[in-house]
Amino acid sequence: MSNINITEIIKKQLMKQPKVIQSFACGRVSFDLYDNNAVMYKLDDVNINWFFASGKTKDGRYFSSKSAKNTSFRIGATKKGYNISLSFFENNVTFIQHLITDLENPFFICQLEVIDEKKETETNYLVPLDFNYPSDLCLPLFSSLETKMLLCPYDNDMWVRYETTYLKSGRTSYDISAIFDPDSLNGLVIGSIDNNIWKNGIKCSEYDARCLRCISGIADGGTHDSTNHGYLSGKAVTSDRFVCGYFKDIRDGLIYYGKLAQNKEGIYKYNGSTPFGWNSYSALAMDVSLNHFEETADFFYSELKNFTDSEGVVFINLDGNFGLNKYRLKRLIKKLHSRNQKAGTYMFPLCHLDMMNMLPLKGSFLKFRKDIVLKLPDNSNYHPIDGKLPIDITIPEAEKDFRLQLRELINMGFDYIKFDFLSHGAVEGQRYNQDIKTGRQALSYFYQILKEELDPIKIGREIFVDFSISPLFPCNYAHGRRCCCDAFGHIEDVKYVLNALTYGFWINNFLYQFSDPDHTVLYSSAVDKKGILTFYEAKSRYNASVISGTIMLLSDNYGPDNDPEIEAAKQRTIQLANNDNLNQIARLNKSFLPLTFKEDNNLYFLFHNGRTYGAIFNFENKIKTFKIDPESFNFQTSGVLINLNNNTTSTFHDSITLTLDRYDSIVFELIKI
Repeated sequence: MSNINITEIIKKQLMKQPKVIQSFACGRVSFDLYDNNAVMYKLDDVNINWFFASGKTKDGRYFSSKSAKNTSFRIGATKKGYNISLSFFENNVTFIQHLITDLENPFFICQLEVIDEKKETETNYLVPLDFNYPSDLCLPLFSSLETKMLLCPYDNDMWVRYETTYLKSGRTSYDISAIFDPDSLNGLVIGSIDNNIWKNGIKCSEYDARCLRCISGIADGGTHDSTNHGYLSGKAVTSDRFVCGYFKDIRDGLIYYGKLAQNKEGIYKYNGSTPFGWNSYSALAMDVSLNHFEETADFFYSELKNFTDSEGVVFINLDGNFGLNKYRLKRLIKKLHSRNQKAGTYMFPLCHLDMMNMLPLKGSFLKFRKDIVLKLPDNSNYHPIDGKLPIDITIPEAEKDFRLQLRELINMGFDYIKFDFLSHGAVEGQRYNQDIKTGRQALSYFYQILKEELDPIKIGREIFVDFSISPLFPCNYAHGRRCCCDAFGHIEDVKYVLNALTYGFWINNFLYQFSDPDHTVLYSSAVDKKGILTFYEAKSRYNASVISGTIMLLSDNYGPDNDPEIEAAKQRTIQLANNDNLNQIARLNKSFLPLTFKEDNNLYFLFHNGRTYGAIFNFENKIKTFKIDPESFNFQTSGVLINLNNNTTSTFHDSITLTLDRYDSIVFELIKI
């Protein structure tokens, strides 16, 4: 027997490249189909990366275009581009990878369809884009050790935050991600654009290095699930659509994504302007009284003349009105309305505390909250998530109870409702309504109820809807959404809010009209109990809210007069919140963009109606001098800087030099000379 040269065999295998068997020219985007069934995404004739498709049926049949038989392809012209369908067959499963292009745009849309000719298909796991290990045919970006991945959280609970990190086995981003070069910001933006049936994720494979999977059917700790994603069935089952595009600047790509992921009906539009007002939670925690409510309204009316929306309106919001006298509350709401103020309240309709199990349901006889707790597949009750039990809103008594509670708030005269802990309604489980198979379908069901009950035509007025702790998707059911978990006023809170701005700026005006930076604490919080803020911390917290695109709700205790701490809080608020330069920017309802994509980014900018704005934050516990090239703001090398915090001006030539005290910040405008 002759000797076998293993080294030579491996060398030949590594040198062997797959061959192109079909090319599809579709405008800026084109595709090459290889003899190994890989599809190469090309932009302006440059190879970007290649991918496959895969999935699994409920009865355990795994299928992948890597190993499947390619049976056919079909290409058809649309009004703006092309629709390519690649058909494969494996394990008695026919699956079709649909690729949709637009002639002028740099991205494409991909969807996977599964068909079983013999019986109904049932699946909870589809991968329309399965990026394989990059070869030298692909851009070096995908094999570089310096490449980073944007990790977007599924929701904003438990102080989760956005991250940028190196590619590593098992790392998951929910709904949207970017793979990018951290210096140039060149990169690939990938995200799901339907998001009302499937939970979606972009995940680094646990088993194959540098392989990335776009998954419909993700359910894990990041989505608060303790059971598998629900199964969808039919003669044909489709994944959500994913958009994939390579951009010279992923910030542009994220904006493209926001436009595409927007509900086809557009954002849920509020006819008023940026909300200004007060929220009771940080100020008072659970120690809310109607005296506080009235005293705060009086303080805002008499002392904060510039702290209003563009129509002079201000909201005074109770973060919970549990146990308060409803008759007096209704009278106070009428008082607010008489002087151009509005009232807000709070609900957490999709969960409850264990101690609330024996509370009776409105409109039902001998039915209690314990009877509507969501079930697991084994028919046991779902465990608490963050201390609260998820409920099954599809149970008729649960739906009736919610509708009646909501109508009571409407009849009280409230103008603003904050809905909290909505992620509980989207966990996977066994629901009463058997037509609802997935957590996102259940949440969509609840949102439809909400939209129906708050229809301005039905109730005779518009109520501002703000989602607090909630998944990013589905959208188009609220005017505003919290960009982060609870945020108070210290520098760590400022950094936390700005993390959400740096990586989530594209949400503003595309998925939700307003990005809510949570209540703006200027003096101290009754919740975090970390003591009094320094003046510069308070100033930076205010600035962070102004540039977030935004909802401006203060949250300090403005209660009884003659209390020294309350008087100090009032004086600081008068000093900071009456700044009409800043409030005019807040009223623009525009998120500033990050100058860099670094974790500790502290530079932001906005171009609006021919004007250039910027913001700089000093996160360090020491005085720091910043030297910035004006061209980084796309501005000329010389000009005038207007400090919008104190309304002073300075000239600059070649560079902008600013010295900030510890934890201080500045919002400014650049003017041409």
